[in-house]
Amino acid sequence: MKEDVYRRIRERSGELSRAQKKVAAYIEKHPDVAPFLTAARMAEKSGVAEATVVRFAVALGYSGYTEMQRSLQDGIRERITTVERLDLADNLYPEESRVAFEVLSDDINNLHQTMSRLHGETFAEAVRRISTAGKIRVIAFRSSHALGYFLTFYLQLILQNTELIDNSDTMFERLSVLGKEDLVIGIGFPRYTHRTVQALQFARSRGVPSICLTDTGSSPLARETDVCLLASSRLPSYVDSFTAPLSLLNGLLTAVGRDVKEHASRRLSEMEGLWEREGIYYPEEN
Repeated sequence: MKEDVYRRIRERSGELSRAQKKVAAYIEKHPDVAPFLTAARMAEKSGVAEATVVRFAVALGYSGYTEMQRSLQDGIRERITTVERLDLADNLYPEESRVAFEVLSDDINNLHQTMSRLHGETFAEAVRRISTAGKIRVIAFRSSHALGYFLTFYLQLILQNTELIDNSDTMFERLSVLGKEDLVIGIGFPRYTHRTVQALQFARSRGVPSICLTDTGSSPLARETDVCLLASSRLPSYVDSFTAPLSLLNGLLTAVGRDVKEHASRRLSEMEGLWEREGIYYPEEN
């Protein structure tokens, strides 16, 4: 929790160096900004070297800066609103010309965090369940809808068994036809939608297997599924960052394609012929 970082600072303040105390002071003075800074940015804001920031995190008992940052972010994740995110963006990005570069840097950090939390066995199990499922239904509402559409488009292209449920009014009816040989995929990031959690709860109550893509193991989606893929989506802005979740979906789709390679190759070959006959794509110039 966020409070845990502050408790550790209080308990170990006497052990911190003068430079490390500068980092502690910045974190305590800027509790809404600090969780979103990279180690380099934290060093710049605190007026110390980047190595000092890393040593500070270790001095507090964390394995490194990433773990300490995650602890800070967990504390702010649930209470931050869209309006507050916009205010954070003003605080972190004071110069308009630097916004793009700083957001890209934050996304790189999200990718690194996602890679550090990726478990090979969990990923492989998700691939296996998708590859062997009878019918697949994807649940992704509001901003997560974009991720759900992307995943559904490519799974349907090669597996021909996937639908995106984008209408919560008919959600339960469309889930009720599923059985133990099928699969529900839930996608959700803060702020989580109630309907996505309800869909996963409904699937579980009927014995339908499910997997989810979300941000942390404490996410309400994670509590309703046996297989959970985690991707960092933190960005001090009014928009969610889906760079890392989308990259993880790319990996998932690639792995599924390899798992059903013969079927996927045959299907894609058929589609190429159809696309060419119907003029789906703009012709390339010779």
